[in-house]
Amino acid sequence: MFRNIVFLSVLIFSFASCVLPSKFQKVTDERNRLIRENASLLYLKEQSKKQKESVRDLKEKLEQTESLMYEVNTKLTAAESKYKKCEVEYNDMLLKNKRLLSNAFAEKSNVSEELAKQQKLLGEKERQLQKIEQDLNNQKLKQKLLNANLESRQKHIDSLSSIVKLKDNKLAAMKARIKSILVGYSNDDIKVEKRNDGRLYISMSQNLLFAKGSDKLDMLGKAAIQKVAGALKSETDFDIVVEGHTDSDGSPKSNWALSTRRALAVVNVLEESGVLPQKIIAAGRGQYHPVEPNDSKMNKAKNRRTEIILEPNFNEILNFIK
Repeated sequence: MFRNIVFLSVLIFSFASCVLPSKFQKVTDERNRLIRENASLLYLKEQSKKQKESVRDLKEKLEQTESLMYEVNTKLTAAESKYKKCEVEYNDMLLKNKRLLSNAFAEKSNVSEELAKQQKLLGEKERQLQKIEQDLNNQKLKQKLLNANLESRQKHIDSLSSIVKLKDNKLAAMKARIKSILVGYSNDDIKVEKRNDGRLYISMSQNLLFAKGSDKLDMLGKAAIQKVAGALKSETDFDIVVEGHTDSDGSPKSNWALSTRRALAVVNVLEESGVLPQKIIAAGRGQYHPVEPNDSKMNKAKNRRTEIILEPNFNEILNFIK
């Protein structure tokens, strides 16, 4: 449906000079709607980036929990030391109390007074000991809770890491598979690389795919796309974005339209070759995302390209987080 709308939009723009004012307004409205849809796609990509940041936040929280656990362990050790010291003093008090009782008859008055003092001190020590023991139990309980929380967070992060690692492995395997089926094409015509954004880029030059200013695929370029489609049609773990790019020659408006038509031409071949259309997004980038400055013929040639981008589907991670 989206492909048909974009194709209709391109067709309308191509014959804009013959369109009546009212029809031109409709075309303009349709184009604006398509731009809004493109903005929605960009928003979805931003959401994916935020989820990656959420994984990093979980790791930071794990580090904070470990730091808090270290602090609790330190306090627990100090409390245990204080408890032992108080216990020694308590036992010493009991010993002194027994000695005083054994001499009670000889020094009854003095012993009674001293005994009262010792009993008072003993009571205070008992209360201190009980408080320290209660604090110690509270610290132990807090430590158990922290340990349980830490284990839960670690399992959570381990699960996330496993999923991300699995996606990276699948991306690496897909890269190797695509490179193997594209043997024979030069690096100038087709480049397959994984970039820092975690996506796999299959970048095809204009020289391989299209004549200058045309959106009709050459036979050699179509054959290359069909080979890529053969590797993608059975994959369900990747979303596919097809982006058209131009250099800065010509007007920005015409470059944008041309890049969109070229992206759609590639999408048509992918769909005809068995790739699920609901997994594909077409986008025209025009001249606004060059890989090199448009300051020489060589650099402009690099910028005139169409890219098939494989983006890991993070629904599994998002569902796990929820």
